[in-house]
Amino acid sequence: MSVATLALTRRAEALGKWGEALAGDDFVALPGSELAGWFTPADRARFFATWDHLHRDELVTGGVVRERRYGRLAASRGPGGEWSFTPLPHQAFQQTAEHIPLYEGQARMFSPIRAETLADPVLTGLIAADLAVVAAVVPEASRFEVGLHQIRVLATPDAPGCPTPEGRHRDGHDFIGMHLIGRVNCAGGESVVHREGLPPTRMTLTERLDSLVVSDTRITHEVTPTVADGATGVRDMLLVDINER
Repeated sequence: MSVATLALTRRAEALGKWGEALAGDDFVALPGSELAGWFTPADRARFFATWDHLHRDELVTGGVVRERRYGRLAASRGPGGEWSFTPLPHQAFQQTAEHIPLYEGQARMFSPIRAETLADPVLTGLIAADLAVVAAVVPEASRFEVGLHQIRVLATPDAPGCPTPEGRHRDGHDFIGMHLIGRVNCAGGESVVHREGLPPTRMTLTERLDSLVVSDTRITHEVTPTVADGATGVRDMLLVDINER
C-alpha cells in the first residue's frame, strides 16, 4: 500500500469513527493534531492568516469586542462520496428569536468572506470533513447549505471576551462544526455541551484545528468567557452551519 493510499485509509477510518460518535452522543470532538496533517503547513498558514482581515462586528451587544465575516456555500455529494461546493449570494445572517432571543430575530449583515477564502482548500477540506462526519447521522442526504463564520473574539485585562454572549443556546441549524483557528494570550473559552438528562460535557479547544461537531437540534451548547493573559487575548474560530437541502 502506498503512503498516499495509507493516509487516505486512515483518514476514512478517522471520519468513520467520528461519525459513529456523533450518531451515538450527538457531539464529537476532533483532534486538531489529526486534522492539521491533512493540509500542508503553507496551506494552513495562508488560511489562518485570513483571520487578520476581519471586520468589526458592530451589532454584538454588551461591550463584546468581536470581528467576523460571513459566507455561504451549497454542498453536493457526488457518486464517489466526494463533495463539491458552489458559492451562494451574500445575504444577511438571521436566527429566530426562539433560538437566540438576544437579537430578537434581527437580520444581521456582516462583511462577506472573500471569494478566494471560500475556495481555499483548507476551508473546503474542513467542511468536507464535517459533512463526512454528519453523513453517519443522515446517510441519505447529499445536498446541504453551509453557512460559514470567521470569528475573532478579543479579551483585554479589563474586559473578558465572550464567545457566546447569547449564553446556553441552540443556533437553529441541523449540525454545526466548530474549528479552533487560533488562541493567543488567553485562558478560559471552555466549550460546554448540554444533553438532556446528562451532566454537561466540558472541553477546551487549545490546539489549532481542535474541533467539535454537534447535532444542534438535539443538544444545547455554550462557550465560557475568555480571559486575557497579560496582553490582549485572541480566540479565532471557524463556525460551519450545516443544513440539509
